[in-house]
Amino acid sequence: MAKNYEDLHELDSYQLENSEQDLRGHALYTYDGERLGTVQRMLVDPDRNHVAALVLEDHRFVPVSEIEIRDGDAYIDPVDATGFSKVPKRERNIRRGTVTVNRRT
Repeated sequence: MAKNYEDLHELDSYQLENSEQDLRGHALYTYDGERLGTVQRMLVDPDRNHVAALVLEDHRFVPVSEIEIRDGDAYIDPVDATGFSKVPKRERNIRRGTVTVNRRT
């Protein structure tokens, strides 16, 4: 069964729990520095109150579980890399995992 996601922008009753996780308008990079595009939309799974995916300007779909937020931009492992570069830890990193939304009251 296909999952129905909703665009965060269109959900007046939701807001991001952490505004630093709002990636709309920010770049998506690989850990080795290749810029993959700009995040246009964030898709919410309303059943779980989580952002499930990002949509880039070229309409590519990126699962949020695959990204890490660093200094306001999103990073993902290179798809075709033979090895991954170790990225130094920076302040205010948000680890891979859940981007939570709260229902507005």
